[in-house]
Amino acid sequence: MFRKTVWRNTASDAVSSHQDQALNMTAFLLKAYGPTSFLLKEEGEAKNLRVCLGDPHTCTCPVFHREMEPCKHICWVLMRKFRLPREHEYCFQKGLVERQILEILHMTHRSRTPRRESGRSTALKFPSLQSPGREDGSVCRKVIQAQDVCPICQEDLLEKRLPVSYCRFGCGNNVHISCMKVWADHQELSGQDVMVKCPLCREAFGSLKLLRKEVKNAAKLYAAAETEKPDRHLGVLCHNCRVCPVTGTCFKCTVCRYYYLCEDCSKKGCHPEHRFVSRTNRRGKWRHVGEDLTDEERGASSQPANHSIAPDAVDPLPEHVLRRLPAVRVRPGSQLLDPGQQCRICLQSFALRQIARTLPCRHKFHADCVDGILRKSNSCPLDGFVVYCPPTRSGSGGKAAPQLASCLSNARDKLPENNLKDLFVPGVPLLDKTAKVAPSHGTLNSEVQGDQSQLKRLRSPFPSGEIGCDPNQEPRQPGKTRATDALQIYE
Repeated sequence: MFRKTVWRNTASDAVSSHQDQALNMTAFLLKAYGPTSFLLKEEGEAKNLRVCLGDPHTCTCPVFHREMEPCKHICWVLMRKFRLPREHEYCFQKGLVERQILEILHMTHRSRTPRRESGRSTALKFPSLQSPGREDGSVCRKVIQAQDVCPICQEDLLEKRLPVSYCRFGCGNNVHISCMKVWADHQELSGQDVMVKCPLCREAFGSLKLLRKEVKNAAKLYAAAETEKPDRHLGVLCHNCRVCPVTGTCFKCTVCRYYYLCEDCSKKGCHPEHRFVSRTNRRGKWRHVGEDLTDEERGASSQPANHSIAPDAVDPLPEHVLRRLPAVRVRPGSQLLDPGQQCRICLQSFALRQIARTLPCRHKFHADCVDGILRKSNSCPLDGFVVYCPPTRSGSGGKAAPQLASCLSNARDKLPENNLKDLFVPGVPLLDKTAKVAPSHGTLNSEVQGDQSQLKRLRSPFPSGEIGCDPNQEPRQPGKTRATDALQIYE
């Protein structure tokens, strides 16, 4: 068969770079003009793009017209829509002939859910899928499987962990709520009672009024910690200089539990008796570093490629701390029953009599979903917030953390257990009241009483929410805060 483009055996540097961009970007599939022609919208961009697969591939973006190489949008269609691995020989060609395109279509063929699903047995098996206010003629929600993807952004639903909605009058498949909002905006729908079409079966997905309500309620499921820079290790306290949270590369001892160091302290050779693991991204995996922590190159933020991953370096959350995390039983009239409210681990709605647990970062999950994760990993599964980091040692100049520990421990001893959520400190982990800390002599540890009215003395008599600022305290490093700078008491 005659080919218009030259066949490649390896990916060029330009295509390899575009593949990296495609895997790290979020795009929305707004329309399919056929099996190989699509209308895309990149997140944060106002202009829509049209991608066509053929011999050669084409795209309306300026990068493609300038380089005449497969751009990130073409790579996104091949790797996200058609699920081709980036090493596949079809994934980095300038074009594909008809036979090769047919092979791609057959490799990604998936059977769809029948248009009218019985759903009675599914509703009995999964009671959380049964909506209490189901409309007449609606179908049951399809159970999310491990390989299910959003038909608009092509991301794995269970891996992305974004709130989802489902087609109520058609196939029952699940779609990201945020993606359906982009889809509805592209359709230029107006009016509260108008029905949004499903991107899969083209049947009525749901009313625009319901979709907007889901968008509003789903926004409450996000926490401020998700917007923090990935190199800010929220909840991590450096056990030498007492900086919290640690910024940059975070180091953790492989022997001593809950013992962390910042990059500056690791370069000074603190705690040399044990080996350390490190990571730059708080959601990333721990990697082994060299035994010589005083080596500046090994203390840098960039880790050598030959460092092995240390999956067992993560500490579990102690059982007594897990039991003290706020948890409520879902009752009639609860806001957790509103459309769009759901657990972002299993992506199922909250149901009556279920237990919902709240982490210090303000994320809410089913207790059955998150407790098993916390028993293996001492951090939030969404934003990497470290829940528990006791100050086991007091280093030189480390006054802030012991003061904070003493203050919160004394207040927590006096308050009822159901008021523990009022002691959340942004960026600071939970502190164990049984932890032994050095006595403090600052102003923060003075006159903390158990009565709620006296506890209000801690609430912002100082500008910008700063409490107990010591004029003799050493200046803070840029981008880093001490634990006392973040102390706030929430209602």
